[in-house]
This record gives sequence, structure tokens and C-alpha cells, in this order.
Amino acid sequence: MPTTQTKIEFIWDDRCPLKQASGTLRFEAVDTPANEGVFAHAVRSCLIGSLDVSDQRLIALKGLSDAVRSYVRPNPVFSFDRAWWRLAYDPAGELAGFTQPVIFRNSERDGGLHEGSLHYIGVLPAFRGKGYVDALLCETTAILRDVGVWRIYCDTDEHNTPMIKSFERAGYRRGKMRTLELPG
Repeated sequence: MPTTQTKIEFIWDDRCPLKQASGTLRFEAVDTPANEGVFAHAVRSCLIGSLDVSDQRLIALKGLSDAVRSYVRPNPVFSFDRAWWRLAYDPAGELAGFTQPVIFRNSERDGGLHEGSLHYIGVLPAFRGKGYVDALLCETTAILRDVGVWRIYCDTDEHNTPMIKSFERAGYRRGKMRTLELPG
């Protein structure tokens, strides 16, 4: 099991284009108890095949249920409103993915604007390869822009080629590569 992970930073701010999500997905907020359960199911489905080394390590160390809980419960690093989180449904009404926009606590500047981030995004395995990650990322970017952020800072595993390409297609600027020590 790897003890380090290399992540690539991606940044969106008002100098970047704001792409519109394609009309193929229908989004629902995760702000009801029923949708919270569906959200946890979606996170579980995506964690199992995650390309992110830290997700794989978290599952190996704590088990899948605890790994899911780490994404669905409040996190002291972030502030969020579950109404920002989205479930995504394909044209047939099938759950296809989710996105989890957040803002960093204590990141205010420029008149009270915060720094946003994408805590987690996932396309369920049966729906991968259809371009849905792009629509999810565009939805996330629009939500955080509407919340009022001075920038969106994200990172992804260096091996997560689909996410890297999605950030690039969405107009995010590539930042530094960082190698991190993984806990455990």
C-alpha cells in the first residue's frame, strides 16, 4: 500500500471561462433525508473503484463504511450547505453521479468571499466514459461561483486521468504537483 501520493492542483477564478453544464443530466440537491441516503450510496459506489490513492488507502485502513462516513459527515476543514451538494441523474432517471462543493473555513478575503473546493465528485461505474464528469464539474463551478468565492482550489491524484482532463476541458488552470505523506 503506498505511503505517499502525488496530487496535481487545479484552480478556477474569474479569469477562467465559466463553462455551462450540458443538458444531459438532471441535478437534485442533497438537502433531504432521502437524498442524503442516496448520496451515501453514490459515494460508496464511487469509492470502490476510485483512482485516488488516498481513497484506496482510507478503505484499506478503515474499511469502506468508515471511508463513506468520512465524506458524508461534517468536516472541520470545510463549511458547506447540503443544498450545494448534487445528485446527478441521466435522461432515463438513473443515478449517474454526484458532486460535493465546499468552502474552506477561514478563507475569507476580497470583501468576505471564500475559497471554494470540490471535496468529492464521482460518476458511478456503469456511467463512466459518457462525459458526465464534465457536467458535474461545470455544475460544481457554477454553484461555488453563485455562493461567492474568490477562487476554487482543487487537486486530484496524478493517475486520475479522467479528472485531470475534465479540469482542463472546464478551463481550470493547472497548478503545482505536490507529493503528500498519507496517514496511517
